[in-house]
Amino acid sequence: MKFSAAASFATLAATAIAGQDPHRVCCEALGAEKQLRGKVLLPGSVGYDAQLNTYYSANAALHAWCMVMPESTKDVQATVKILTKNQCPFGIKAGGHSAFKGSSGIAKGVTVDFGHLNSTSYNPDTGIVSIQPGARWGSVYEFLNPYGVAAVGARTSVVGVGGFTTGGGYTFHSNSHGFSCDVVTNWEIVLADGSVVNANSNNNADLWKAQKGASGNLGFVTRIDQETVKGTLLWGGFTSYELSERDNVFVAYLDFVEKTEENSPDQAIVALYYDFTGFSIRSILTNNMGVANAPAFDGFLALSNTSSTVTSGPISEIIPQFTGPTPLGLYANWFTGMATNTLEALTIIDDLHHKYATMMQAAAPNSNFSTLVELQPVTNSMVDNSVKRGGNILGLERVVKDGPVLMWLVSLTVDTEENQKVILPIAREFVDAINKAEKKAGHWIDWVYLNYAWKDEKPFSHYGKDNIKLLHTVSKKYDHNGVFQKLRQTGFKL
Repeated sequence: MKFSAAASFATLAATAIAGQDPHRVCCEALGAEKQLRGKVLLPGSVGYDAQLNTYYSANAALHAWCMVMPESTKDVQATVKILTKNQCPFGIKAGGHSAFKGSSGIAKGVTVDFGHLNSTSYNPDTGIVSIQPGARWGSVYEFLNPYGVAAVGARTSVVGVGGFTTGGGYTFHSNSHGFSCDVVTNWEIVLADGSVVNANSNNNADLWKAQKGASGNLGFVTRIDQETVKGTLLWGGFTSYELSERDNVFVAYLDFVEKTEENSPDQAIVALYYDFTGFSIRSILTNNMGVANAPAFDGFLALSNTSSTVTSGPISEIIPQFTGPTPLGLYANWFTGMATNTLEALTIIDDLHHKYATMMQAAAPNSNFSTLVELQPVTNSMVDNSVKRGGNILGLERVVKDGPVLMWLVSLTVDTEENQKVILPIAREFVDAINKAEKKAGHWIDWVYLNYAWKDEKPFSHYGKDNIKLLHTVSKKYDHNGVFQKLRQTGFKL
């Protein structure tokens, strides 16, 4: 049911009392709260429609009963009290860069949208940057640039801070500093009862650690305090190769990963593409100190290429090329998995990509769709840097005990919902085929990265027994009524 822009909360109230429609009860209660005046959006309003247009994937842009746009921690406190009192189903949206239906928006409930909770501040004396969850990483890098420091954040400018950091956060600085969550010195969190707590190594330390990978399961994160890194320069870009160079690119990648030094500023990713122009292969090489052509990249630099965009500059100016044209309004789908760092594991994925992308094209010949397969390492240096900063709950210690591993991402972007219905089942077959082939060859590893995961991939089940126990213990301690397990409907639950 949609309301017109002129629908009043008084009308909602009268109808709600008469029929006890939870839809109207929840939105009326939120709209009647003085603290939230002007911050509750109804369907049909200009503001409501504008927020729907901010979602990265059209799959995630669901039409909520109403949206709440908090602008302060007090607004979030008022919101959660009303949601809890009236037992309102809700979803959480920060940057809205998730892909699947139900990842950051809700159809039968209230979407709490942090789009207006997006400020950044910096303390030069402590080197700590404080970021609200609705900020985008591009704006954070730009804000910090005059101070000569950078954040340990996303590799594209449009990704939101909240979801990225609470889900882990693989970054350009991961070899040298760990994941984005690892450099969090303090979380400000609004709990289910409306109280505000700060979680750090000295206060609520169990919540501090558990939130490093727990996503939206423990409360509303309203501020993230992070260590910054000195320097703003980043060297990096895309280098494209002929398809005939595939094995040489793979060998260069494997050699780079195996020789990654502790705290290395260098990272390498291999990306496989398919769109209407055909198949392509690229490397994404970066140095987070701005050093060009570091010796670690000699294997890649020795290969002939067809084009290269690598250059040095402030991170705020370099990352837009990795962002590319944001496919707002298109239908994005992500899947992920893990395998051993071997040539056979890489070859299996690329061979299957050629097979299934061709099948997708044949099934929907008039569709404008694309596939991206990113092959990126999880190294011992990344995990060691996590441990030395207090640890997280991702459970990667056991994963890298025998050396670095391969994390792969399959991304499918489709032009229309109709074409997606045809192509998505084939993409699912592709992902299943990868896992089946890697298992048969002895390369499959049972770990799933939450920020890349499809809705049925159950990332928490791969975190390990001790981390799962910690998550459940912390959840019961700080949310003893299970509000973020029962009423929260978006993302992944424990």
